[in-house]
Amino acid sequence: MNLKFARSLALSCAAMCLCALPAAAQAPAARAKDITFLISHPAGGGYDAYARLFARHLPRFLDGHPAVSAQNMPGAAGVVMTNSMATQQRNDGSVIALGPGSLGMADLLGAAGARFDAGALSWIGSMNRDVPVAVSWKTSPIATSADLMANELVVGGGGATDQSVVFPAALNRILGTKFKIVTGYPGTADMTLALERGEIAGIAMNYSSIIANRPAWARDHLVHFLLQMSLERHPGLPTTPTVIELAQTDDQRRVLELVFSQSDISRVIFAPPGLAPDRLKALRAAFDAMMVDREFLDDASKSGIEINRPMPGGEVEALVKKLHAASPELVKRAAEAARAP
Repeated sequence: MNLKFARSLALSCAAMCLCALPAAAQAPAARAKDITFLISHPAGGGYDAYARLFARHLPRFLDGHPAVSAQNMPGAAGVVMTNSMATQQRNDGSVIALGPGSLGMADLLGAAGARFDAGALSWIGSMNRDVPVAVSWKTSPIATSADLMANELVVGGGGATDQSVVFPAALNRILGTKFKIVTGYPGTADMTLALERGEIAGIAMNYSSIIANRPAWARDHLVHFLLQMSLERHPGLPTTPTVIELAQTDDQRRVLELVFSQSDISRVIFAPPGLAPDRLKALRAAFDAMMVDREFLDDASKSGIEINRPMPGGEVEALVKKLHAASPELVKRAAEAARAP
């Protein structure tokens, strides 16, 4: 056989075989799109801890195992980040965010600077039904919720929309507590240091953050747990009353329920508006699977991070819609109670 002809025949056969192979065998599959994960608060606090835990495990639950990069975007208790999510970030699933439950009703209550429609956000799920608590340092004479009605407690606060400011201010107006709020702290980590240094006498912060970042406070009785700023008692605080229990009238109860319902979605994850339904479904499925995954739960436990009755994205969406369906009169009263002092 002519050598030149033989070589040509061999090349032709090789090309035919290659064309017959499945596409996956010809070239590696396209790499999954990497994900940027924005965090509403500075590094070192509870929101940062929850977000980075989620980011570590998310690749295992998504096709293609995309890389997840966590980035802090603090400002106005998540309002700055959420404005960016609603107006600037890509809505193809490559950008997601974690922030406080207050974002689910910031627009409803007229939070300063909020330029987004919470009902339009693509809710993925909430990692924890948190319980914010009011605490005072062990040397403070204010040791019970009753003391808060008669004596002033100086507490640290973040920005005007942060729960460390909004919740004490609301309780002052609704129940007559005597919180004196010193605002301007960048984040919870700064406030906890201020409390330990004696700059302030108390703080309103999530119980899960105390357990994760300051476990000695509870273990060694370094603080008094005065009040649970939630609708139900946390199992770890069976003798500390909730704000609802202190309501004296039905009107007070209704306003308290609207203001403090956000605690049910206190570590909430979402994507920008307009996310494609199939992509939202995939992210929600990944969230749901992670919340019951043993490796994830073990990591959370070792890190001191509480996973308390996580809420699927569909339920978060339904809760946000329910809150926005409240009567205009009730919304007006809640907004007035929750405004910054």
